[in-house]
Amino acid sequence: MFALDVITHSPAQTYQLGQQLGAMTREGDLICLCGELGVGKTTLASGIGNGWGAREIVNSPTFVFVNEYSDSRGRRLYHIDAYRLRDAADSQSIALDDLLNDPHGAVMIEWAERVQDVLPNEYLQIDLVAVDDQTRQVKLEARGEQYKKVVDSLVLRDT
Repeated sequence: MFALDVITHSPAQTYQLGQQLGAMTREGDLICLCGELGVGKTTLASGIGNGWGAREIVNSPTFVFVNEYSDSRGRRLYHIDAYRLRDAADSQSIALDDLLNDPHGAVMIEWAERVQDVLPNEYLQIDLVAVDDQTRQVKLEARGEQYKKVVDSLVLRDT
């Protein structure tokens, strides 16, 4: 495992971090967002969607479980909110396996810890923790070589 801790000092900085991650997101990628209510998962996800090239603003899919976004090249970004899933077995009800295996799609899961048992071995895990009202500790953990390259790229951009 390879990890990087980043501190953001405002929702705007959290969004900007998401934009950087989104610009590096490719078809087949899996991004798992974890953290308590109100720590900025959706802000980060919205930035990821923007950086990825979503034609629409990425919002929380809380009441529909999955939002699908497309870009100008025909790629898809699936944004899943697993908060209301009771356990990993519930992931079958949203066809998570199909979404993860879409060759033209990337998947981003909020509350990913709820479906941890059915996730593949390789993904980018992002844990957000509130330090205070504005400041967030964002821990990026690469699980697999392709995600290590993403985290390495963030380190290089930060210097």
